[in-house]
Amino acid sequence: MRKLAVTLGAGVILAYAALGALLMSRWELEAASGLPIKDTVAAMAADEQSYSVIPGVVFAVTGGLLAIVWAVTTHTAAGRVSGWLSAALWAAIVALGAPAYFFASFGNMNSVGDTFYDWDSQAAFALVSPLYVISGVAAVVAVFALAMSLRQRIRPYRVM
Repeated sequence: MRKLAVTLGAGVILAYAALGALLMSRWELEAASGLPIKDTVAAMAADEQSYSVIPGVVFAVTGGLLAIVWAVTTHTAAGRVSGWLSAALWAAIVALGAPAYFFASFGNMNSVGDTFYDWDSQAAFALVSPLYVISGVAAVVAVFALAMSLRQRIRPYRVM
């Protein structure tokens, strides 16, 4: 059961990282500008605004590394670390994905906003909002799992 949970957990982190990279490098920009990415980037370049896929690549690679490190750590620490603590660490990684995404995507989105005076921020946010919701739920799970882990550690020392 633990191997399945580790595999699914790492898969969720990887999917979040890949989705975030695609959103910040292409889909969010297309939604905000209303144009295909090629035309969006051309308009931004004509307006001397920057565009880069580097933040998306860094986001995806960092997410991949975090997924691998979490999976290996959780798998090798089996028996020494509670499942609740592993779940709390996983949830913290996913919860911190939203602020990481916001800061990584800020440059491209700022350029879209500076280039297109009538840009559609609501369409862009509609695409990204599932990431924020997932991170918010993960933050609640992280607090709950950490509390359960602490409860397990304290319980044997309880005096009656």
